[in-house]
Parts: sequence; C-alpha cells; structure tokens
Amino acid sequence: MFPRVRRRVAAAWLACVCETVTAAAQQGPETDTGAAALPPVPTPSPVVLAGKPTNPDRVGRPLEWHWARFTTADLIVTGVAGGVTLAMAIVKPRGVHVAGGIWFDDAVRDALRADTSQTRYQFRDASDVGLSLMATWPFFADSLMSAWWYRGSRDVAEQMALVNLQTLAISGAVQGITNVLVSRERPYGSECGTAALPSAAVDCEGPTHYRSFFSGHAAFSFTSAALICMDHAKHHLLGEPWDTLSCAGGYAVAASTATFRVVADVHYATDVLSGAVVGTLIGYGVPLLHYSHVDLGTVRAGSLHMQVVPSGLGAGVVGTF
Repeated sequence: MFPRVRRRVAAAWLACVCETVTAAAQQGPETDTGAAALPPVPTPSPVVLAGKPTNPDRVGRPLEWHWARFTTADLIVTGVAGGVTLAMAIVKPRGVHVAGGIWFDDAVRDALRADTSQTRYQFRDASDVGLSLMATWPFFADSLMSAWWYRGSRDVAEQMALVNLQTLAISGAVQGITNVLVSRERPYGSECGTAALPSAAVDCEGPTHYRSFFSGHAAFSFTSAALICMDHAKHHLLGEPWDTLSCAGGYAVAASTATFRVVADVHYATDVLSGAVVGTLIGYGVPLLHYSHVDLGTVRAGSLHMQVVPSGLGAGVVGTF
C-alpha cells in the first residue's frame, strides 16, 4: 500500500511542478514597474587623434584630387620652361643696356637703401633666405607635410607638387627671358668704378650686373605665395583659420623678400613691383588652368543620365550629368 501512495504523491508533485513552469513561461519575465528605469548607455564618441583635423565639412572629408590629372603634355611644358630658365641664366644680356631709374625709383631708392655696403649685403643674404623659403614651401610644407603626411593623400600631394613645379618653371622662364632682353643695369651700377665700389668687384664685372628688370626674387616669391593660397583654398589642407594664415604668411614673406632687394640696392622699386605682379598672375593663372578641368571620372554615377536618341539610320547614346 505504501509504495502505491508514494507513487501517487510523486506523480501529483511532478504535475504541479510542470504546471508552474508552463505558467511562468507563458507569462514571461516579471517587470518591476515601480523600480526606476536604468539610464541608457551612452554611445561612445569616435576617438579623435591629437592634432588631427575634426572639421567634418572640409578638413574631415577625405582629401581627393577632383581635377584633370597632370599629363605628358604638362610634363613637356614643365621641362621646356625649366630648360629656358636655366638657359637664360647662362645667356648674357643683350649689349644695349638700360640704365637709371624711372618714375619713383630714385625717390624710393634714396629712402630705403641701406647706408653701408655691409648692411646692404646683409639684406641681400636675408632676401636669399626668403627666396629659398618661398621656393620650397609649396613642395615640402604644403605637398609633402600637409597633403601627404597630415591629410594622408599621396596622390593629391603628387598632383599639387607637379602643378607647383610647372608654375614656378614658367615664372622662371618669363623672368629669365625678360632679364636678357631688357638688360637693365642694377642700381648700384652707377657706383662701379668709384671708391665705394671698385670696377673690378664681382658685382660690376659679373653676369648679374645687367639683370635688374624684373626681380627674380620678387617673381619667384610672389609666385610661391599665390601657389600657397591656391593649395590651401582648393584643398583646405589645415582648416580655418590656418589656411588663411598660411596664405597671408606667404605674402608677408614675399613682400619682405622683395623689399629687401631694394634695401640691398640690387633692384629698383619698379623691378620688384613688376616681379610681384608677374609672379602673382602666373602663380594664380597656371593652377587655375588645371583646376578648371574637372576629372570626369570623379562624377558620381547617380548624376549620369543616359538616353537613346535616333542618329541617321541607327541610334546613339547621349549622356548628361
């Protein structure tokens, strides 16, 4: 009797447990409406590396080249312009020379020229430093450091460097040809053969004696200043206000370099002003020619619309974007 009672009790207990588990599964987990809701876990912000740009509109976007790429014809033009620049540095200016200042040249010379020859040579050296800085800045600072290292785009850095090289080569060719054809005497030429400047001095007998117009230092410096402004305006290399400050800084160094040439008595005011104008025009003009040709490969596929139109005895496909 007792075994049968135990079996019945065990069966009843097992049935009770099964009903309880089934009811709990159907009801689902208990919700405590009285307890305070836990605050949502905040989504972690993306990690921003120190020193890296954070402007999502300009600097934050990937740096890409959206214009026509440097072609073989561009390489030929660059090579020819560079060859002309080197040739004009060797060719002697024409035998008929132009001497003396025009317009306001003499007044500016009297106001700015350094008093002693030693001081003039110091300003000449300072202008050489300014020229070296300006001629290398578009390549090392903008192309290599800003575009390639800082923004991580080797392709844009290469295209920028090629455009900058072509622009400076053209500027040098124009300046060299003008130097040879005009053959203007340096301001200090009037003192050659005097006690202040013996006729045997290098400045009087050297090949640079009749290369005053127009100033190569001013032309190259202002060409580079224009290139700096174009590079930062088109590619937003550093973001604001650094792009604007880079442009302004380039023009400040270029203006100082040109002024030092007048203080050093190696150029008239019209020499450096002409060089500044020509350099600025070339510095903006040549890059704008490149930036005016958009690379069609960068046009988004969604903006290209194809349409079949009748053409003679057949049909043609016309694309618009």
